[in-house]
Amino acid sequence: MPDRSITGNEIILEPHDTIQSRTDTRGVINFANATMVRISGYSREELIGAPHSILRHPHMPRGVFYAMWQIISAGDEFFGFVNNRSKSGDNYWVFTRVAPRMDAAGEITAYSSVRVRPRRDAVAEWSRIYADILAVEQALPRDEQVAAGYQALLRFLKKRGFGNLTDCVMKYV
Repeated sequence: MPDRSITGNEIILEPHDTIQSRTDTRGVINFANATMVRISGYSREELIGAPHSILRHPHMPRGVFYAMWQIISAGDEFFGFVNNRSKSGDNYWVFTRVAPRMDAAGEITAYSSVRVRPRRDAVAEWSRIYADILAVEQALPRDEQVAAGYQALLRFLKKRGFGNLTDCVMKYV
């Protein structure tokens, strides 16, 4: 089992850094650009064929990824702030766009993701939001966490007056 420890050190992307990847419909990486390799600390060989969740930081609520999968599997684009974990255990925040790739018949065949450096005030705000959602998840047995985190995210959006996650996220761009 790979080491999943975290260091508490943050890698801050440079303004020109653009991380790009593609996955199959199950989230298995089949393309990673040089920036993804450099920032993540994994070799291209370690990334290709691995689930994209190899980068999942333990401070990211599972319910947020559930929301992402709901959005992209419906054929829509997902926009969000994500705290990733590098191979060394350092973390790095990204603003991400995940988009479905479709064939001529309109069937989803893959997903493309482009990630860039987020504004620091967005990182501070989404760190707090995710900590609140994560606390909801961690108070429950593992098999109940995703649903509870997703519901906590929906309550947060409603409380802030947003009908969907994209509208809320775009406020911070």
